[in-house]
Amino acid sequence: MKQALEQALQQALELLLKDIEGAEAPGVQLTRTKSREHGDYATNAAMPLARLLKKSPQQIAANILDLVQWPDAVDSAEIAGPGFINIRLKQASEAGVLKTILLAGDKYGHAPLVANAEKVNLEFVSANPTGPMHVGHARGAVVGDVLGRLLAVCGRDVHREYYINDAGAQIGVLAESVWLRMRELEGESIELPESAYPGAYVIDIARALLERVDFQTLIAMNEDERAKLIGREAVAANMALIRDDLGALNIAFDLYFSESGLHESGRVLELIEKLKADGIVYSGTLPPPKGKEVDDYEPVEQLLFRTTDFGDDVDRPLAKQDGTPTYFAADIAYHVDKFQRGFGRMIDVWGADHGGYVTRVHAAMKALTGLEAQPDVLLVQMVNLTRDGKPVRMSKRAGTFVTLREVVDEVGADAVRFNFMTRRVESQLDFDLEVAKKKNDENPVYYVQYAYARVCAILRKAEEEGVVLADVEDVDVSVLIAHEEQRLIAHMLAYPELLIKAADKLEPYRVATYTMRLAADFHSFYHKHRVVTEDAKLTAARLLLAKAVAQVIRNGLAVLGVSSPERM
Repeated sequence: MKQALEQALQQALELLLKDIEGAEAPGVQLTRTKSREHGDYATNAAMPLARLLKKSPQQIAANILDLVQWPDAVDSAEIAGPGFINIRLKQASEAGVLKTILLAGDKYGHAPLVANAEKVNLEFVSANPTGPMHVGHARGAVVGDVLGRLLAVCGRDVHREYYINDAGAQIGVLAESVWLRMRELEGESIELPESAYPGAYVIDIARALLERVDFQTLIAMNEDERAKLIGREAVAANMALIRDDLGALNIAFDLYFSESGLHESGRVLELIEKLKADGIVYSGTLPPPKGKEVDDYEPVEQLLFRTTDFGDDVDRPLAKQDGTPTYFAADIAYHVDKFQRGFGRMIDVWGADHGGYVTRVHAAMKALTGLEAQPDVLLVQMVNLTRDGKPVRMSKRAGTFVTLREVVDEVGADAVRFNFMTRRVESQLDFDLEVAKKKNDENPVYYVQYAYARVCAILRKAEEEGVVLADVEDVDVSVLIAHEEQRLIAHMLAYPELLIKAADKLEPYRVATYTMRLAADFHSFYHKHRVVTEDAKLTAARLLLAKAVAQVIRNGLAVLGVSSPERM
């Protein structure tokens, strides 16, 4: 309907401008009115033409209305305010969407994946493999997974990727932590340094490794070789934990990409040599970090990338004093690798503490690939975990933080996934474990799932009472004229456009917000109207309406990776 109205208005604009040389009609956009008093749709199509036509927007709006050929569904159109056109539809004119929804089923709102679909590399989570995932990682994991689902239903070819940071100082610290615990298990008295990882999982790794590798053999090994072996084993163990934790949230990846593998392949050093050949690196020194007072700061000569030539605020080091590549060098090599694999569009989901890193990566990608503002970066804010409003800080398992698995085991994957999607990623999220377990409207996932289950209960009751559900095509939907019915229909009509908008803006939270509003509209309808009535025609139409609501809720929950229970 919206497309038909926009097309009719577009044709009217073209007729209005046909005698003006070089004039091009602007694209018409309709919006839903906030109040039914102002009709169903509104447009400001007249306003951009005021300067060109040297008329007031009200006069232009009147000219448009003289020319437009409305579809039969339009009841009236009028000029409002400074030149808006408000359009009112005939009663129940949009109810035909109910049949469209039920015939499309789980595919309602989806765009098909076409041969030339945009290829998107979506990297998310990428938590350091130094221990189990904590609850802060969970939000980025859910955001990334839902975004991937959303882009896929909107016709994008999505490739999901996890970058394993299995190189660098933190892996050395992990290896040393495991080695100390192995020695402790063998009877030695040890003292853990402050930098060591203290969690019980480190002891589990040490114990499992002792079962496979002879302790005396490890003692006899070269220290560096031993650290590499233990580090490799510890990373593998932690990645198994991480994969298991992600599996508990129904999250999977197409590729786990190893940073250490990138180094071993020689591609990081190759990239540095290429930059040298291109003349965009130099040996130089950097000023002390901005915003920090550094006593006795002594500048050190480093190999620097001229990122300031490409929009960065300071040049960036590519190699440490010992000549080994920096994390930044490996990171840009990884993103160049994505580009070389055919991904012109990249999306990274990072923690909010990485905000200062975005500009330098964009500068590097512009220098190396010519891409502007790539990757798209979503910075996900923290989760404040509470219980009855009081902070929850410690984990028996990890020692210093609450693990993702502990939260999922307590409240369930559905509650974690849905609640983490109820706010914009740039907003901090308060997640109360007790609220997430409640079976009332305080718990948003319960509220939405209950709307779906309520429809299922209505359909079961109708069947028990001998009401035969008519074929979709045989139902007369023109009787659905109550305000609450019309509101539900309008809301469901907006679902496909909602998906596109959420995907284009990289704002998957919009899907959760939509399902909550649709559930609220249905609960409001249910409290004011009986579905099964004495009127067979009205009953058939309302059952169709209820089934359509359930289908759209189910589709929205599927994008969120949340289940749709038929009984609650």
